[in-house]
Amino acid sequence: MASNFPTSLDNFTNPTSTDTLDSPPHDVQHSDANDAIESLQAKVGIDSSAVTTSHDYKISALETDVSAAQTDIDNINELQINTPTASYTLLLSDAGKLVQMNVASANNLTIPPNSSAAFPIGTQILVVQVGAGQTTLVAGSGVAINSKDGNLKLSAQYCGVTLIKRATDTWYALGDLTS
Repeated sequence: MASNFPTSLDNFTNPTSTDTLDSPPHDVQHSDANDAIESLQAKVGIDSSAVTTSHDYKISALETDVSAAQTDIDNINELQINTPTASYTLLLSDAGKLVQMNVASANNLTIPPNSSAAFPIGTQILVVQVGAGQTTLVAGSGVAINSKDGNLKLSAQYCGVTLIKRATDTWYALGDLTS
């Protein structure tokens, strides 16, 4: 009998000590056992198996996926930095980043309307003024920036603000701002 594995389990007749060599037939007993072993080997696979149904192949693929996921996690944990050297309008790629305004003279950081850059609600963007030029937050067309006392200028070099998108065209600005 050929092995039914891996689609179903084989059901072998185990001879007892009182059975003769032909009940079940000795050669059939060996043949059935060999077929089952070969089926198991095919299912497990050899090292670096290219057989996509083998466990070796699937485990290798999982290890590769886990490694790639770890790389993604490592990249997520690293704060990405964008350093404009002139007035700047936020881009979708700035979501979750630190935007360092490194400008020598007064400059603007514009928050664009949702129609131009549809940041997901809850997006956070950190902003730091690293240059000597004072950075002013500017609301794009239809955008509301809510901050303490309506202040929209970073107060000095190395001061920061966190921008949080609260609704379609509404942002919070939390940080060291002045009028």
